[in-house]
Amino acid sequence: MILMLLIFIVFPLSLYAQNGDEVIKKLQDKFATIENLKADFSQTINSTQSQKSIHFEGEFYYKKENSFSILLPKRSIISDGESIWNFDKTQNKVVISTFDNNNITFSLNEIIYSYPEKCSLSLKSSEENSFIIKAVPNDLDVSFKEAYLTINSNFLLTKIEIIDFNNIKYTFQLFSTEINQKIDDIIFKYLPTDEVEVIDLR
Repeated sequence: MILMLLIFIVFPLSLYAQNGDEVIKKLQDKFATIENLKADFSQTINSTQSQKSIHFEGEFYYKKENSFSILLPKRSIISDGESIWNFDKTQNKVVISTFDNNNITFSLNEIIYSYPEKCSLSLKSSEENSFIIKAVPNDLDVSFKEAYLTINSNFLLTKIEIIDFNNIKYTFQLFSTEINQKIDDIIFKYLPTDEVEVIDLR
């Protein structure tokens, strides 16, 4: 499953007299200036139907417009904005498909620009060093019931919680985020070796 990720923006900040729409607008303004970013991340998935949670950690890279690389211990999901490589390390198999922004769960542009337009936003908490914003969809096209974004005083998105219509909660946390660093383009492509089974759906 491609990660339901919501991601990280940085913006110089005053914590005073903000509301949810103002915070999101500043995230969007800053996101427009970000060419690339990298971060460590963890994700936890909890379901009301199971007492066990799913937890994993990895590395995340992003480059405008739609290039990304999600590196996990047993899986890598990589895109150069044209193709997506989904590499399963346990099976030594990669599935290659065409990038389609309408059919991909993970998209920073959707998260930062499209989703807020389709949601009612409210500022649930404004503490000394962070905001928590609640997003409730008012559009049937949005595939979650509600989401919570935690943003620190530098406008770095540090935690996202998404609750879908099956009451499954996805919690995504970001650590050590760096923006506009030199990132080699090879990180956004996957070059299979001869030992890897290739299934090309393009």
